[in-house]
Amino acid sequence: MKVKVSASQARCCIVVAHDERSERLTDGSRLLNSQEAAIVKRGLLRQASFRARRIASPADVLVSAREEDRRIWSSPFWFTQPAKRFISDHGVPTSISTAAAVLSVAATAPSCLVTILPSDFWVAWESVLADAIDKALISLQRMPGTVATLGMSDTHPGSDEDYLIVGPASSQMGVAIQAKANRPDPAAARQLSREGALIASGILLGHAQAFAARIHKYWSHLARELADAVDANHSPESEHRLPADAYEHLSRSVVSSIRLSPPAFPMRAFRVQGSGWCSRKCLNQVQPVSPPDLGASSYGPNCRRSEYPS
Repeated sequence: MKVKVSASQARCCIVVAHDERSERLTDGSRLLNSQEAAIVKRGLLRQASFRARRIASPADVLVSAREEDRRIWSSPFWFTQPAKRFISDHGVPTSISTAAAVLSVAATAPSCLVTILPSDFWVAWESVLADAIDKALISLQRMPGTVATLGMSDTHPGSDEDYLIVGPASSQMGVAIQAKANRPDPAAARQLSREGALIASGILLGHAQAFAARIHKYWSHLARELADAVDANHSPESEHRLPADAYEHLSRSVVSSIRLSPPAFPMRAFRVQGSGWCSRKCLNQVQPVSPPDLGASSYGPNCRRSEYPS
């Protein structure tokens, strides 16, 4: 069964309920144990579900997740319909389930504006992020063949971030991404920031057909297999499962190359200033809170006050 997007909505949001960055959560001196990490991840996912419902109606929120993490993501995304959950079995990366979700949307609503939203970051100012996403989506309405991302430009960039090296700015079209620097050391990160590089947010935006065209271009064989897998599930009460045995013939290098992000996935970047971007923080710098207290959180030296949608 292909995903049907609400007729009243031209937007949908795919939340990636797992990211390799969240596997390295620490308290400043050690990796967290599984129970501690689960608490932090659940808080991140709760925040991601709020953001997703700002971008699209609850009926148009999709989830790309791992089966082994179900006890963590199922509660924050209780409102999602089974047919809009794309679940990777053990050993299948969420990049594959995310690609399946995008192709499913493109099959029925190619002009739908899709936001792919990671779930492993904090911002101090949710209103700044929400406004940036909205403006980018409005700009992309005039660029149906373009895929874009948000590049964060904050006064005090965090450590252990990836950086996008970009070309000259364009207020309406974003900037061309020329290269990506993966987790440069602090001195190199400061230099990149001074030269105008942007922190890679991992947030991706574009028409469903633009994402699908790139997936078919760069991973054509996989795209056909994913389309067949999505078509095979006809029940609206069933989740889309991505079983490990269906992809075991793919080499590790091929699987690792399937990333819907630059530079493997060509796109432009929209600069976001002043969001208080705080990804990859240690636990002692980040304190996820319960929903009633979301308006008064503090998220580290870069973030004085957090805003969250009610």
